[in-house]
Amino acid sequence: MMDLSIISENTFSREDLQKKNVIGSDHTDAAAAHRQVAKEMESLFAYQLLKIMRESADNISEENKGIGHDTYSSLFDMEISRLLSERGMGLQDSIIQWLERMPESVQTTDGNK
Repeated sequence: MMDLSIISENTFSREDLQKKNVIGSDHTDAAAAHRQVAKEMESLFAYQLLKIMRESADNISEENKGIGHDTYSSLFDMEISRLLSERGMGLQDSIIQWLERMPESVQTTDGNK
């Protein structure tokens, strides 16, 4: 069975997000927050995809890598994933739809449940 404690530990309440100016109190701000979250999730997905692809390509390659290769590759992958998410890979719409379908009580949990 999957350990869901990490989800509740990393979940922000609506009040926390309002304090950080991520979302406001009305529906338009919630939609903007959903767009931002979807963009970040797509960026993380693209980063993990690029990271795994690079690791598998590096395992095949017999070329000697320099000292900063891993750091540079990681930074490069982060930048490429950010650019891909700005352009959109098609996941953002699905994530936004999923977030909009979530019940309000789930979106505003404060971790005390």
